[in-house]
Amino acid sequence: MATVLEHPPWRRAIQSGVSLVVITIVASNVLRIASTLILTRVLSPVDFGVAGLTGAILNILLMISDVGFGVYIVRHSQGDDPRLLDVIWTLRLLRGAVLTLAMAACAEPLAMLLGKPALTIAIAVTGINFVLDACSSLAPFSAVREERLFMLSMLDIASAVTQTVTGIVLAIALHSYWAIIFAGLVGATIKAVLSYALFPGSLRRFAFDRHEVGELWHFGRTIAGANTIQVLLSNVDKIALSRIFPLSLFGLYSLAANLSGVASGFTTLYPSRILLPAFARAYREDPGSMAHAYYDSRRTLTLLYMIAMGGFISMAPAVVNLLYDPRYQAAATYLQLLALAPAMTMNIYAAREVLIVVGRVQALLYGNLVRLTWLIVVGTSAFLAFGPMGLVGAVGCIEVPVQVYCWHELRRAGLFRAGQEALIIGALAFGAVLGLIGDKLYFMLIAG
Repeated sequence: MATVLEHPPWRRAIQSGVSLVVITIVASNVLRIASTLILTRVLSPVDFGVAGLTGAILNILLMISDVGFGVYIVRHSQGDDPRLLDVIWTLRLLRGAVLTLAMAACAEPLAMLLGKPALTIAIAVTGINFVLDACSSLAPFSAVREERLFMLSMLDIASAVTQTVTGIVLAIALHSYWAIIFAGLVGATIKAVLSYALFPGSLRRFAFDRHEVGELWHFGRTIAGANTIQVLLSNVDKIALSRIFPLSLFGLYSLAANLSGVASGFTTLYPSRILLPAFARAYREDPGSMAHAYYDSRRTLTLLYMIAMGGFISMAPAVVNLLYDPRYQAAATYLQLLALAPAMTMNIYAAREVLIVVGRVQALLYGNLVRLTWLIVVGTSAFLAFGPMGLVGAVGCIEVPVQVYCWHELRRAGLFRAGQEALIIGALAFGAVLGLIGDKLYFMLIAG
């Protein structure tokens, strides 16, 4: 009888879902920091301003047209059915082509509206990302559903390495924001190609099914509405400030937003790739165990993340001083304000995934209505009282009322545990105190 060879413990550990997400995030953030270390010495704040503005437009159009293709595949009882996947792939490709054409057609009006007419071509070219992304396979979504994340992590890392290296080489050659834009296109192309090469059998064919399209829209319309509000809220600061700030100052803001994205990567991947399938499995097997699954499965990582984020917020001046030359030091203030949002979203996105699983999908929409109310009332008041920095502060704190709303929804679903939530918030405060000490020590002992 053949003997089944068991993988050694170290290999099983690094191939576990959580470890793979951590490895992916660490690798991506190392590349992000290495890239900005070089690019900030080759490019100007104006170049970062252009890249930040075109990226914001791209993200807005992408999110408002998203009906939750990935979540639909993960959650659907027949999410591995080839016919269903063919229909979803066809719809996704059609959406990508339409968005690319729409962004090209609207490039000049958008540039004029933003008061930056010279950016018309840059906006149009950035839109090619839509069709490149739509050409990729659905295998990454299926891998999340089946909790097979190793090749998915390799896909993310390979495309990030390609984009980073391309961006650096082009920046040295061009000394222009086109280096960042072209690097994004190259990264999207490589990711699309590898999404087929790394996942055998992932090729799809054109298909259409009226019933499946109706089911997808019935499921995704709430997500689409929620995403529309969320993406407008998360980018309203960039759109507004791009008109108020000169491109050089907006470049500092964009750099800070990019650096705060070091944390955002984990808050996106960990809930969607680890928690969502785990919650879905727990709900299918034993719905009564959801409160236990919600808190116990993520307690350690959540607490460590919150401590780290508290430290990161407090040490933002030291981080900017260490990484960049003096031209970018003013980005530290923006970074401190903007980093609060990804600190809160770790807990909020976990709540979002569990609420989707237990059938409270409408919580996504209502949560974004809370954000909208906050931005209209607090954001407008802060801008009138304190100017642009008041708006930035309001945007940085936008997740605070959403956290309160999530606690309300968790309580209604019978999942809320006050002691666990207090422990999580306490970890953030503890990290902030440690960060203050670290920041003082850095400038006293290292920065002179």
